Amino acid sequence: MTNTEPTPAPCIPDPSEEFQQILARLQQADEARLKQAKTRLRGEIMPRLKKWGVAKIVVDYSGCGDSGGIDGISYFDAAGQPVNMALVQTASDPDIGDVVYEFLPAGFENNEGGQGTLTLDAEAGSVKIAHSENYTTTMDSAREFTL
Repeated sequence: MTNTEPTPAPCIPDPSEEFQQILARLQQADEARLKQAKTRLRGEIMPRLKKWGVAKIVVDYSGCGDSGGIDGISYFDAAGQPVNMALVQTASDPDIGDVVYEFLPAGFENNEGGQGTLTLDAEAGSVKIAHSENYTTTMDSAREFTL
C-alpha cells in the first residue's frame, strides 16, 4: 500500500502575516514619534510660545516629486494679530519646524504630492491639519466609425 498523502511543505510563515507584522512595527514607530512630538509641544514649545505672547501658529507645507517640507510658519496672538516674527523665530522656530513635521500626513511629498496648513492652537492645546492631495488622472476612450 502506498501513501497518497502529499508531503507537508516546510513551515514557511504566511507572507501576509509577515507583512502585517512589519506594518504593525512601522505603526508603533510612528505612534512613538508622534507621542514624543506631543510631549515636546506640551512641555517645551507651547510654554515658550505663550511666554512670547503667541496663541496660534500656522504652518504651511507642500511637496511633490518626492520632495517637500515646511514653506513657512506664521505666529499670531490671542486677538489673531501677527506677533513679532524676528523675536519668535529666534526663540522657537527650529524646534517648532522639527516637531510639527511629525504631524504632517505621511507621503505628502510623494508623486503629485500634497499641501496644507497645520494650525497649532497653544491656548486650546490642539493641532489641526487641513490637507489636500494631488492626483493626475487619465481618462481613455476609443471610438470606431464605419465608413
